[in-house]
Parts: sequence; C-alpha cells; structure tokens
Amino acid sequence: MPVKYWSFAGLLLTYWCNARCASCYVCSAPSEGGDMTVEAGLRLWAGLQAASPHGCRIHIGGGEPFGRWEALIGLARQAQAAGLGPLEAVETNAYWATDEGLVRDRLGALDAAGLGRLTISADPYHQQFVPIERVRLAERVGREILGPERVRVRWRDWAAGAVDIAAMASSERRAVFAAWARRGHDRLTGRAAAEIAAHLPLKPTAAFADNPCGQRLLRSRHVHVDGDGIVCPGTCAGIVLGRADSPESVGAIWRALQRDHARMDVIGPLARAGPVAMLAEAEGCGYRPREGYASKCHLCYDVRRHLFGLGRFGDRLGPGVVYRP
Repeated sequence: MPVKYWSFAGLLLTYWCNARCASCYVCSAPSEGGDMTVEAGLRLWAGLQAASPHGCRIHIGGGEPFGRWEALIGLARQAQAAGLGPLEAVETNAYWATDEGLVRDRLGALDAAGLGRLTISADPYHQQFVPIERVRLAERVGREILGPERVRVRWRDWAAGAVDIAAMASSERRAVFAAWARRGHDRLTGRAAAEIAAHLPLKPTAAFADNPCGQRLLRSRHVHVDGDGIVCPGTCAGIVLGRADSPESVGAIWRALQRDHARMDVIGPLARAGPVAMLAEAEGCGYRPREGYASKCHLCYDVRRHLFGLGRFGDRLGPGVVYRP
C-alpha cells in the first residue's frame, strides 16, 4: 500500500493540561509534562515541510498549549521569521481565558505571528474542568480579532446551551457523558477507551475481523509529533511511526514506511488486518479479551496497552503517557 505524504501535522507542545478529560486520546493531565522546546519545534516544523513535495500544514496542540504561552508565541514568531509557512491553527480548551484583556493580548499576538485559526474545544468532558464562560469569552474576542471564519468551536451546539457539568452529581454527569458519547464524535483510544467506551454498545471481537487499518495508519496524510520527536498517526495515538531528531529524519521516517511498513512490528499487522491481527500476540502474553468492544479502536488500544505494559514492541508503542489513562 503506498504511503501518502504527510500534509497535515500537529506539534504537541506539551502533554500537560489543566484538565483530565474522559475523552483525551493522549491522556493529558495536570501531572504530565513532555514539553517541546522552541528549538525542537522549529526543527520538526522544518523537517515536516521538507518531507513532502507539497509542504505540510502545521497546527499546535497538546495537552494544552496555552499552558506554555511563552513557548507557544515564541515558536509561532520564530517560525514566521524563518519563513517556515503559516501556522494553520492552535487548539485550546480556553481555560486561560479569565480576563478579556488577556484574551485580546494573546490572540492579537498570535494573529501578528501568522495564526490561521483558533480551535476551541467545548463538550461535556471539557466543561467538567473549564467553565463555559471562558469558552464563550475566547470565542467572542477571537471573532472580533481574527474574524468569524477563523474561530472554530468544537462543538458549537454544546457551547451554545451548555449545562454546569462541574456542579452535577457523578451519576448525573455519567448520564450526560453517555448521551454525548452516543453521538459518535470521540476517538476511543487513550483515556476515552477506558472511560467513554463503557457508555456505548459493545460488540464481540469477531465483529472486528478483517477490518484493516491501512488507510488510517498510512494514507491519512496526518501525523502528530511530540517534544521527543515521536511521530504518531494523527488519529492513532500510541503507535510510533518513528522518532525525528533532525530535519532530515522526518523524511527518513516517511521513506522507511513507504519501503518497509508491511514488515514492521505493529504497523504491518494493523495495516493488513486491523487489531484482531494483534490479538493472538496479546493472548499469548496473558491478555484476556473483554466481553465486547465499542469499536475496533477500543479493541486496538486495549490490546496495545497490555503489550506496552509488558515492554513488548518498545520501538512501536509509545510514548508512555498515552498508555496511563
């Protein structure tokens, strides 16, 4: 299967986050770190641009990138000065939007540094930790400074009529989470596999047989890269495509995938046959299948987490933060 060039990439500025959302596929939390330096961000940005003949559109996320404001604005400014291409987007939960003046200062600075779009996360999971008023403030000021077309709220329908999740009893909160989960927006990997999948109908393992992942792993054109240079598929956190430690190494990772992916541990079996291909390996190492799984991603993450815990496939499973929901 030909591997598509990476034309979309997210630089994960940190795994730290003020929140510990049930939906987080990289398992960010207040106790996490994994910070990316500005120097590393510039090196990775340059490598991602050079690795594709079409260039690569860069967004910055996390974790919560505004938790490292100086690094965020420094990376944006230095990338602009170096001519590395526009910063397509910055993702945030808006926890920091406590004061209108602060929001204006920060969004004005990012606008001047070439920001294309502000993406604000809003859903029941985030509002357990972030008051919806902060989301609305960041959206309102963002629309004034950047223009309506450059501010995106995910999900706007929730933000318009959000209820006070934090004040709810745990049983009420679970009911809201369950109703939201049934909308099907969540990636059931990372913490979502542990906390959201339980709210959904489950299917037996056999339902996911002959369900290859090649399109998602090799042809999505989207990757994420963290502060250690670990390159993961954009929607499959915890699978290591390679580690970039120089601008040239980004292209080398892509070329190795193009040439050898079918023979690579984890990547080859998943691309060929999906997570069921990893199941026998896990069962041989003591894994006991659950009664059912909400999706093939749920099955895949559960199997990979077991193998990671045993130290198997260390070059292909990581970083560790993704496997401690």
